[in-house]
Amino acid sequence: MASEELKKSWARTEGYLRDARARFSKTAEDTCSDELADFQDYIDHNELGLALECLDEAFERSGVEDLRVLELLALAAANMSLHDRQQLYDEQLSVALGRKYETVVRS
Repeated sequence: MASEELKKSWARTEGYLRDARARFSKTAEDTCSDELADFQDYIDHNELGLALECLDEAFERSGVEDLRVLELLALAAANMSLHDRQQLYDEQLSVALGRKYETVVRS
């Protein structure tokens, strides 16, 4: 059985992912429908890493999403201890913002 701390961490990650999903544009709803449908299936089964992958693919494919989506993906990756992935998101955000960006997870 999962510890309470682990359950809280999963809930935080799920929250970041659901927030990111909610921010996708109407354009993405049309052009990335497969990725977004897969996201829903994975999130429903607590497959958070796979859900992150789906949103990452949709973000890249859409090409028009708000940077807040990327920030939320970075938070989810950091919360799952996917540090290499989080650093890639931070690098993308740094380039887009024209300044150093670093994800900070607050519990």
